[in-house]
Amino acid sequence: MLDTVIRNGNLKDLEIVTELERRCFPEAEAAKRETFELRLSNYSKTFWILECEGKILSMINGMPTDERDLCDQMYENTSLFVPDGEWLMLFGVASDPEYRRNGLASRLMSYVIEETKKQGRTGIVLTCKNELLNFYSRFGFVNEGVSDSSHGGAEWYQMRLNFRDELFRCVEKGDEYSFYIRNRRYLLYGWNQCDGIYLNVADEGGNIIWQAAGREWKECAEKFRLYYSSLH
Repeated sequence: MLDTVIRNGNLKDLEIVTELERRCFPEAEAAKRETFELRLSNYSKTFWILECEGKILSMINGMPTDERDLCDQMYENTSLFVPDGEWLMLFGVASDPEYRRNGLASRLMSYVIEETKKQGRTGIVLTCKNELLNFYSRFGFVNEGVSDSSHGGAEWYQMRLNFRDELFRCVEKGDEYSFYIRNRRYLLYGWNQCDGIYLNVADEGGNIIWQAAGREWKECAEKFRLYYSSLH
């Protein structure tokens, strides 16, 4: 596995990210230099770069807003930018073609999801082509159908990751999932033991601070909903 570092982008990265974009997307879809200059100048906190030994190998960039859907206007215009917006709109996910199949995009996406939760947002929205629907669904994104976007003259599907919805989907299956309340991180996970099912919540130190037992995940999920409400 490559030894990588993840950081926020800045204007010093302008030429490199522009070239990486050019190598990853068709000309009609690739963002231009002036677009990246706008994004790095205004949305650097939501522009993430993964690098290895100083070489940029992957990037994910987007813009926070209170709009629910990603529209083409957002790609080139800052008018819908809201620093503390509910939703993070992702404009692009790109990895150096020479380093693909090393899990770089997955590693960076997992980091972006965790950071966006930490920022207190409701979730993330992106558009992708049909062949990438399965990739994004692995992270909890839900396909909402064909987007109104005509970006690059292609057909795009809008996908949404609502953190609260994904949390409760995981609750009902006992899957591991992190969530944040008032900037504090909690980890939900389940055990399926011979004497029943256990649903746990641990704090940042790994200490179990809440537990429910039952015969079915749904039974534990109802108890968790009450507990979750008490945290707010």
